[in-house]
Amino acid sequence: MKLVTQLLLVVATLVTPAVAKANSDLFNWYGSIRVQIQDTNKGNVEYKDNYSRLGAFGSAEIMDGIKATYNFEFRLFTDDGSFAGNDTRARLANVGLEGKFGSILIGKQYSPHWNFTDNAIDVFADIDESAGCTNESTGVICHTHRYGLWAIDAAGNGHYIEYLRPDRAVTYMTPDMNGFQAALMVVTNNGDVKASLAGDKDESIVGYNLAAKYIIGDFTVSASRYDLTGMVGDNKVDAVQVAYNRGSLSLAARYQDSSDVRFYAGLKATGEIVNEKVIEVYSGYKIGDFQLQATYADVTMDSVSGLTVDTNQAIFDVIYNHKAGSFYIEYSIWGDEAEKVYEAEDKILIGYRFDF
Repeated sequence: MKLVTQLLLVVATLVTPAVAKANSDLFNWYGSIRVQIQDTNKGNVEYKDNYSRLGAFGSAEIMDGIKATYNFEFRLFTDDGSFAGNDTRARLANVGLEGKFGSILIGKQYSPHWNFTDNAIDVFADIDESAGCTNESTGVICHTHRYGLWAIDAAGNGHYIEYLRPDRAVTYMTPDMNGFQAALMVVTNNGDVKASLAGDKDESIVGYNLAAKYIIGDFTVSASRYDLTGMVGDNKVDAVQVAYNRGSLSLAARYQDSSDVRFYAGLKATGEIVNEKVIEVYSGYKIGDFQLQATYADVTMDSVSGLTVDTNQAIFDVIYNHKAGSFYIEYSIWGDEAEKVYEAEDKILIGYRFDF
């Protein structure tokens, strides 16, 4: 019996590496712990978990030349030790197919808008200091890059629809065609978005996102439209971006025109569609393990009620990259009108990121 046990242990020792190697593409787990201390010009000092997360991804060839893929990801909260906190929904939860035809992705996922025209402007650091912010509609601007739209359906119900990581999304992305790539994402409904005043009919499609990019040499030109066609009024985001990456230097310029329902002081109490235009320039430079970057944005907002804001934001980052993440210091400052009308705050923050 002892000999049999020893033989089984030897066989297990020999087989396990082979099985792990064979399934290395099938399951890969990952995580990122992100913590920071921030101080605002209003005298508030606070600890913030900067969207730590834990997830897994993998793929398997199910036919010749066709792979099935998956990716799921949940929040971790280092401030109170909770897993997912009060939001038990996953950050990502999708399955897909990849092949010479391109790719199809189904479920909660990063949108083409984010991948093509938003995330790329923070080429080096992706500090993501305000990613996931969902309180624009209550009067606080978190960043010049917004992550969702507040809109009203035909029955008068309000909905916050993400375009950073939309729910119930189906996306087709073309293969890379000599530097050109396009994607179409459709956001489907689960019965929440109504198509009639009585609320007895449902919209089939909440909205769509059409995006494209073209890489030529060191330049990347991209454009995107995200439109909530199932909602009442004009609720959309248009963006165009040009990025340049060469060696240690990164430059980008971006224009975004968006409109959705807001609830700021001075607007109708029931909410009002506000048009927002952002012109943003970015620069970054790597020096050894350090990287320096700066972003300047001009922000204008107009409404039917006549509430108009013309403001700006500047962000400066110093990042030190270690072998498994980074340390960073960021200073961000808003113009006076943003601080007065939209309760925006200037911030100094110190952060640490550990990726595994």
